[in-house]
Amino acid sequence: MSEQIWYGDLEQFLLCPRRFQLERKDLEHREEIPDSTELLRLGFSVENPILEAEIFGRTFVADPDLAVPEENGWRLILKKEAKSFKKKYLIEAAYHAYIFCQRGFFVTRVTISSPHFVVDVDWKNALPRLMSLLEAITSFREELYDPKPVSLCKTCSYVLDCSEVLIQKKDLLAIHGLNERTRLKLLREGIDDLEDLIKVEKLRNFSKDVLEKLRKKAIALLDRRAVLLQPLPQLSEGLFLDIESHVTAGYDYLFGILNEDRYIYFLCETKDQEEKVFKEVVDFLLSTNNCIYHYCSYEPMRFKELSQLYSLQRAYDQLKRRFVDVYQVLSKHVALPLFSYSLKSVARYYGFNWHTKLDGWRASRYFQLWLESREPSLLDVVLKYNEDDVRATRLVVDALRLLAVG
Repeated sequence: MSEQIWYGDLEQFLLCPRRFQLERKDLEHREEIPDSTELLRLGFSVENPILEAEIFGRTFVADPDLAVPEENGWRLILKKEAKSFKKKYLIEAAYHAYIFCQRGFFVTRVTISSPHFVVDVDWKNALPRLMSLLEAITSFREELYDPKPVSLCKTCSYVLDCSEVLIQKKDLLAIHGLNERTRLKLLREGIDDLEDLIKVEKLRNFSKDVLEKLRKKAIALLDRRAVLLQPLPQLSEGLFLDIESHVTAGYDYLFGILNEDRYIYFLCETKDQEEKVFKEVVDFLLSTNNCIYHYCSYEPMRFKELSQLYSLQRAYDQLKRRFVDVYQVLSKHVALPLFSYSLKSVARYYGFNWHTKLDGWRASRYFQLWLESREPSLLDVVLKYNEDDVRATRLVVDALRLLAVG
């Protein structure tokens, strides 16, 4: 059998076919995953069932949140957190239902369930579109798709390579944070590539400060080096925090902290444990006095929400002044030869190597598999992924300190 393709891979293919191509080339081995065939044959409801099916010569994996037997077949349930129904859910419904049918478990309907809505869909209506996508994802293509910055890039291990491709083309898309509106404005003023941007001294629709920032970013790209946009602040010693979220279950299952060189983690196995585990995390952080470094806004946002939920507002007031967003410091003060300033992109630029091939979505999937099987190796991989994140954050802070002293 070939390596597995999950629905998350199909979504990634739609966003960035180049990444899908590269990941298939670099895939080291096939994952061993539990199969739910025997449980389904017993005719009972099954939570998080997993089935594989061969389609167009490739192995596809279905993993709906719940399978419920009905009079004429099976009802699949996909759980979401969105406030409104999205059209893309039709393809996802067809994907899981089609694989179940391929394995002999006929699906009568698929229910998309959210705290804000419940919708039954006829998955067969999306089947033609699904088959077109499955055929596209399995088709052999020798040449790589061109790089195109998308939201998926922030977790991608190929950002350095894709950045280099865009730099060699002198493409304006290589500039971090350059939206399509700004790119079109540059093109209208005759700025076709990075070299044009470096040479220009004045543009009609750009202020002097904005233009200077864009020029420094172009210099950083073409020179393949970090360039200061403005002096860096002092970055004192501190802790490093990273939270892993279980998207489908709707809670944070792992709080990882790097204290000096010691990795400490707090594991939340169920939603019911959330209050207890979060209080343990807060107590630990309050027992220290240093800055709490994190990358992007998720950690302080969740601390604020959970503190309000569990009546820990006073504790949060003490902690919130200690949070330092490394991404904000970096993006405000430094230009790098990258189009993505995500943690994985920046840390890799500074030489960090992750020990796993996970991202947040895959880590959540491994955690769910561990909850079901209690196989220690699955949890070990998730913990190593989280530990890598906090160690990578520390590496970026160390790199910024070196830039600050020249």
